[in-house]
Amino acid sequence: MSSMSFQEKSAWGTLASLLVIGALYFSSVVNLWRAEQLHMGAMFGLSVGFTVLLVVILVGFHIIVAAISGTENEDERDRLIAWRSGHIGGFVLGFGVVSIVLMIIGSGMVGATFWQTPVIIANALMVAIFVSTVVELALTIWFHRRGI
Repeated sequence: MSSMSFQEKSAWGTLASLLVIGALYFSSVVNLWRAEQLHMGAMFGLSVGFTVLLVVILVGFHIIVAAISGTENEDERDRLIAWRSGHIGGFVLGFGVVSIVLMIIGSGMVGATFWQTPVIIANALMVAIFVSTVVELALTIWFHRRGI
């Protein structure tokens, strides 16, 4: 792990943390939905709670990694990797948002109002953000490993 740059270590830690926290969040949402307790107040509470937990974990992780790694300057390769993975992650997010808009329009055309509820739309947007971030982090790691 010592041969990795700070950016790659950061991507690994963020990806692992995000996958765990995301799995906990979405499993909680599914459980609330099955129990017919999913409403905006509950979803807001879950979102805030898991966001605070993620921030605390990431701040702690980055403090430890920075203390162990020492000072490191970001070079042109790191900036290129960040731009390229962010660019592709942005396309994934855009695809997700357009898909959600089409879901809303399509459900309105067939009278399936369930897909037009604010809670479903908000969670669909959360999925789009989650997937795009996971793609961006995974690509960051892959580009670092591949040697771009």
